[in-house]
Amino acid sequence: MNNIAMGDAMFLLGEAPSRPAQVITLQLYRSPDGCDADEWVADYFQHLLSHEDLKPVFRRRPARTALSPSTLRWVEDEPVEIDHHVRHSALPGQGRVRELLEAVAVQHGVPLDRRRPLWEFHVFEGLEGGRFATAFKTHHAIADGMSLAKHVLGSLTEDPEVRGCIPPWAARPQAAERPTQQSPSISLAPVGRSVSVVRSLVHMSRDANSRVPFEAPPSPLNVKVGGARRFAGDQWPVERLKAVASAASCTVNDVGLAMTGGALRAYLDELGLLPDRSLIAMVPVSVRRPGEAIADGEGNAFGAMLCDLATAVDDPAARLGSIADQTRTAKQRFSSMSVAEVLAVSKLIMGGAVLSSFTGITALPRHPFNLIISNVPATNRPLYYNGARMTDIYPVSMISEAQAMNVTLTRYDDLMTFGIVGDRRALPHLQRMLVHLDEALTALEKAVLG
Repeated sequence: MNNIAMGDAMFLLGEAPSRPAQVITLQLYRSPDGCDADEWVADYFQHLLSHEDLKPVFRRRPARTALSPSTLRWVEDEPVEIDHHVRHSALPGQGRVRELLEAVAVQHGVPLDRRRPLWEFHVFEGLEGGRFATAFKTHHAIADGMSLAKHVLGSLTEDPEVRGCIPPWAARPQAAERPTQQSPSISLAPVGRSVSVVRSLVHMSRDANSRVPFEAPPSPLNVKVGGARRFAGDQWPVERLKAVASAASCTVNDVGLAMTGGALRAYLDELGLLPDRSLIAMVPVSVRRPGEAIADGEGNAFGAMLCDLATAVDDPAARLGSIADQTRTAKQRFSSMSVAEVLAVSKLIMGGAVLSSFTGITALPRHPFNLIISNVPATNRPLYYNGARMTDIYPVSMISEAQAMNVTLTRYDDLMTFGIVGDRRALPHLQRMLVHLDEALTALEKAVLG
């Protein structure tokens, strides 16, 4: 048995039936040319069930012990019932992508069974255009967005002729099992007292291009959440974002943040609920570096920066410029810090949100931040699973108490996909965010490219 690292345990301790701490990676596929789609998917499902040799991270479940009831530990679950974790469903109605996203939204609100390893893999057949979809659902305690994507993408190949691919949870026969390494996040007290961490926080408070926790205004995004979810997603050509980024001397991710800021401004204004002060996003930054003692593909290893989305600003070019200045400053600061120092500062940044999860307190004059916006890169080339092409990939991140919206970007095959998760009651008509994202990109193109 291994103690669960503190950063991972927080996702277990802070969740409730109405706010399960889980993430999903949704993939859409087209069956190989010349195959009967229904037969191929049926064979594919049986192929999935045949892979019962699991990676260590997908064999374990959380437990408490009699000797230390306050400590959460990982224990091996033997045997793992693969047919409980791998499920086959047919989409209702006409099998449109909209109905697929609704089915995934329902699954996102259903907690995982803690008596078993914390993952499920859903296969949805009957998608329009002869396609099918898979949704890999894991608890945030065993994988962050980056590590989950690595499992999924690692099971695919760029060669459409290759066969012999195995599911993302399956252990490769020739791979030697190595012991799980503890994340630096397991012990933050010594680091929290270090001079460099304190100095970083002081500099952030004095820097015009930095934000500190509890500057975010009250908003419809910072309310109690229930178990029902909405999920909306759409894609835009990466080349459109790259053109704006090149002209503005910033990054594609900066453009994605500016699009989100512009869309949130329009969406909340449409509801008559736009705050006078700009919304602030927490932007996770991966700290997985070569040679660092962080288990590959397991747990959580991300830093946190705060970004003012300039939702109180009408000028899209000014919004993008402000965001680019903030991200540039944050990257420079993090580059001069060790991984442990970045994690320590990040835990302090996220501490207020964790407090809301544990206490349920949401009515605050200022919030640590208003929402989380992540970027999980995939690849620029098309990928295949035993000849079936992955046509789309949608990230579905978690929401929590006082954090009723989460936006995640994923770049795949020259497309930038936005996945938006929202509390169903708090955020009505979430599909309107997609319309506003498109309008925000068009506005940036006009403002920056002319």
